[in-house]
Amino acid sequence: MPPLPRRDLRKLVRKLDRNAAGALASLAANAATADAIAAAGAIPLLLQLLGPGFNDSAKSFACRALKALGAISQACRNAISAAAIADAGATNATTTTSALEEMVRRENEVGHSPPPMASIRSLTIGGVGATPSLDDVVRIAGGQPVVLDTNACDRIKKASPPPKAFQAEPAPAPGSDDASAAAAGLLPRQARAVVATKLLSLVNGSSGVRLQVCQYLAELLNSGVVPRLPAVETDAGLLSALADACHGAGASAATGDASAPGDAPGLSAAERAVLEGGASGSAGVACLAVAAARQLLALAPAVAALSIEAAGAPVKPFDTAVINAQGYKSAAAVADELRTLLEGSKRAGRGKGTDAPGAAFAMLPQRLGAAVEAVAAAYQATRSEVTCEALPAAGQAQSSPVLPSALGALSKALVSVAQDSQARARHVMAQVPGLDAGAQISSVGAIVAAAQQRVLLCGMALLSLEPSQPAPGVTAALTAAEAVAAVTQALALEAAAALFALAASQASAAQPEAAEGAAEKAGKDKGKGGKDKDAALGKGTMVAQKLLTAAMGAAGFSDLEATRQGCLATLTPLEPACNNLIGGIREMLESNQARRKPKIAKGTRDYMPEQMAIREKAFSAITGVFKRHGAVTIDTPVFELRETLTGKYGEDSKLIYDLADQGGELLSLRYDLTVPFARFVAVHNTVNIKRYHIGKVYRRDQPQMNRGRFREFFQCDFDIAGAYPTMVADAEVIKVLVEILTDLQLGQFEVKLNHRGLLDAMLEVAGVPPEKFRAICSAIDKLDKAPWEEVRAEMVDEKGLPGDVADIIGTFVVLRGKPIELLEKLCEPSHALSQHKGSAAALEELRHLFGFLTAMGAVHAVVFDLSLARGLDYYTGVIYEAVMQGSNVGSIAAGGRYDTLVGMFSGKDVPSVGVSIGIERVFAIMEAQAQEAGAAPVRSTQTQVLVASIGNGMQAQRMELASTLWRAGIAAEFGFKANPKMGDSLGAAFDAGIPFMVLFGSTEIEAGVVKVKDIAAKTEDEVPLALLVEDLKRRLALPPSVAPPVAPAAPPA
Repeated sequence: MPPLPRRDLRKLVRKLDRNAAGALASLAANAATADAIAAAGAIPLLLQLLGPGFNDSAKSFACRALKALGAISQACRNAISAAAIADAGATNATTTTSALEEMVRRENEVGHSPPPMASIRSLTIGGVGATPSLDDVVRIAGGQPVVLDTNACDRIKKASPPPKAFQAEPAPAPGSDDASAAAAGLLPRQARAVVATKLLSLVNGSSGVRLQVCQYLAELLNSGVVPRLPAVETDAGLLSALADACHGAGASAATGDASAPGDAPGLSAAERAVLEGGASGSAGVACLAVAAARQLLALAPAVAALSIEAAGAPVKPFDTAVINAQGYKSAAAVADELRTLLEGSKRAGRGKGTDAPGAAFAMLPQRLGAAVEAVAAAYQATRSEVTCEALPAAGQAQSSPVLPSALGALSKALVSVAQDSQARARHVMAQVPGLDAGAQISSVGAIVAAAQQRVLLCGMALLSLEPSQPAPGVTAALTAAEAVAAVTQALALEAAAALFALAASQASAAQPEAAEGAAEKAGKDKGKGGKDKDAALGKGTMVAQKLLTAAMGAAGFSDLEATRQGCLATLTPLEPACNNLIGGIREMLESNQARRKPKIAKGTRDYMPEQMAIREKAFSAITGVFKRHGAVTIDTPVFELRETLTGKYGEDSKLIYDLADQGGELLSLRYDLTVPFARFVAVHNTVNIKRYHIGKVYRRDQPQMNRGRFREFFQCDFDIAGAYPTMVADAEVIKVLVEILTDLQLGQFEVKLNHRGLLDAMLEVAGVPPEKFRAICSAIDKLDKAPWEEVRAEMVDEKGLPGDVADIIGTFVVLRGKPIELLEKLCEPSHALSQHKGSAAALEELRHLFGFLTAMGAVHAVVFDLSLARGLDYYTGVIYEAVMQGSNVGSIAAGGRYDTLVGMFSGKDVPSVGVSIGIERVFAIMEAQAQEAGAAPVRSTQTQVLVASIGNGMQAQRMELASTLWRAGIAAEFGFKANPKMGDSLGAAFDAGIPFMVLFGSTEIEAGVVKVKDIAAKTEDEVPLALLVEDLKRRLALPPSVAPPVAPAAPPA
């Protein structure tokens, strides 16, 4: 085949680079397709690219393609040899072979020689709905090829200016940026990560950058030859070098020469601004640092557990009670992992006296937990940059406001981890007699000290940063990378010290036994429990020791340095050995945790079937009242945007459960059902609605299980939204509350009622500053739980209220009585509240309300109580709370008017009023009543008939008859035992409270009858099978049925 013209060949290369990264792997999947490729004349074209005049990008592509094809097909290998002899650029097959070998050698020098593309699945980027991740960047940095999604290519073309409008800026002159040229370069993997991060932002954004630029960046990654990027302070300087590479300028990280791979597309001034904008430089380097830190912190507990075994360090600081008392979630997780690793250990905790280790052991959960939290924060900040979409130059952010500080905090936490690891290693090595570890300690100490110094310098740079200055994001990312390297070295030293010390201990323990030469005595010792030292290790640490030892292979325990180097090779993050070790330790931890006794989360409970029956009874009664008043039901998500909930609950906002930030929306579990309802009304532009809603809510409160106070519990809400005459809706809501508490028959109750307008007037009359109204209301709200003296002390000592003002408040909050009587007293001209202009409207509203409640026969349950001060910020009018008299469960229902809550979301107020019933406290009262009365237990099932048989082989007949009863609407069971005894069937019916049994045997089937047994009356009647359904419905008082039963089939012979 004659050579193609160079211009056409370059077009072909560009086309191949766009599509072949994914297509080549699939086309060359077997010998048949590879042979077809060879027959189509692809081999000579690929060989032309290895000839003179083509850059490294073209040669790399051709090299990988030839290797992939030649590895599959003998025909391709023959074609390569034949074409090489005929090709002008390669005079013989040896030349081609040497060219291939040279290309492989040069790729290996860079340290990023990816496997043949036929064995690597390309990563498609820019697809619809695809969200880039840190793992994507790490995989690309490690050598995974990339393919631009077809839809993304079309989208980029449409967003970019037409070709005629493109005006290339002048290419940078050689040596134009002497500062960048003089700076040290990023490592090749870091450079690939930077290119990958910038490419991801371009293909997922709408920046107006041409498709040729994106294709060129993909070509850089797929060629294994990336530009040399300087390790400067800011993203702008680093990304400027990447922009220069798009002009073909800058040195190559793979070869060190001045030619960039492929035909550089050039840039316009606007495109350069886009490429230099953003934080892709620091984010790319940070991806590798954060991913490596996550792996190291996953291994750190296992390495530390080995040190604890070797040193005999105490494990008391890891106890659940000790850790939970401190309240650090991440520390609790680390402590739990350490306990799992050390379970069954007889070595841990044996240290005594001055040999007892210090904080490096005792504070392990706290310090590793702090590092875990720092990694999580850095991960989220880095992820935000990785998922950031490139915008046109005008809208492009120049640097990240969060990432540098998050990386600085991560670096500081990692250095602390390295220092603690180094301290544990020194302590362990000191336990080994005659061990000279000075060289190893000095070497690792220098690395940790250098990382610490760099962290200090980075911190000073961040603190001294002026608002107008760009943040040193690249410096922060490189500092984190150096801290990762320090942790790697320290953990390797610690692991080596622990393994070496354990091996030495085991060897010394075996020597006396060998000297005695008494095999029989040794056997007796083992019989007495004298196990070897391996058996004394914890279950988890024993596995960790074996995994590390196996991963080290030939390094073994010949000396400390050999052990350290073996551990270093195994613990180096982002490498296969480290990945395998993490997988083994994780598998061991998960298998051990599966055997541990499970427990329920604090503030929650499980419900047994009989308890669920009581709760369903309560739900039924409550729902019946709601429906009786014409309410409709809705549902809302169990979590809301955090901004929806915050600022609505006053001081109780601290009780909101915030969900972990996953890099998307900030979410929280709902605190109640009222705020979500207000959001619902605002979102759907609802004008009028009377709704009820039953659902779970979550509060991070201190639980009191015996009083029905949980962290997860049901609420039953009834609300009326819309503009209605004064107090009409409020009166119906209170009437609904009274009806529910009456129907539930919980005992004597009262509905305490007040008005928010009266509260504000009362505080103003007393002299409370307006800015303290809500804080003082929150204190008053505690009067149902604490005496006035404690509430007054809180007002004065904690809220800063003068004592005389608190005393005036005390004269108001003692007012309590029958609604109409107390209202008349407050309306007397001599009373301070009647003289306050702000309370006049509130008093008039209460006059209407009490009149309506009198008309509906509900005023008798209401108590007008000025000490009631609901602490929620959204109440604007009447407030009320239902409590049981003589009970310790506290408030069982509460509500009020909230006219402005909907307006917080939509800008348009929708007057609303509602009540919420705490079903858990209602259930606690109902359960206690059942226990005190000694009543028969509530049935957990609604089964009405048990179908039983006499004799063997009747299972199918019982199932058939039960199916007939189900079709007739009768709740029935048939029993799962194949041949149940009559005594077992009777016992099951009695225990479950089933009122009737249907019995039959072969004799009854032949006669077409069954026997109906009344369990309570202890009677038994023979009923024709055709009349069974009607007979049972008569006994159960159910509506008659028109469908005749199906006779059971005769039993098998």
